[in-house]
Amino acid sequence: MLTDSQITRETFLVYINDMLSQSYIPDLFPKEEEEGLIQGLRNEAKGLGISEGEALRQYFLDKLEQNLHVILCFSPVGDTMRIRARKFPGIINATQIDWFFG
Repeated sequence: MLTDSQITRETFLVYINDMLSQSYIPDLFPKEEEEGLIQGLRNEAKGLGISEGEALRQYFLDKLEQNLHVILCFSPVGDTMRIRARKFPGIINATQIDWFFG
């Protein structure tokens, strides 16, 4: 869960936008750790008939996308959300918006 007040630098939104639109952030994990995660799925993928190499990596990314849940709490008051939505389209295009009025 991330609120708009927790975004101290706009560069945070680059990573959030990538995560929402691609379900993956390049270089999020060190190469060795990413390989370990992928290898941990090897038996499960093999049981589904998925071979080694790029297919196994894609299976990892698909699992990541299925299990990724992000909650963004942005206030629509003012221009901040509108400006961020134009700069980072994943915030709008790859999310489900629930409007809460308090």
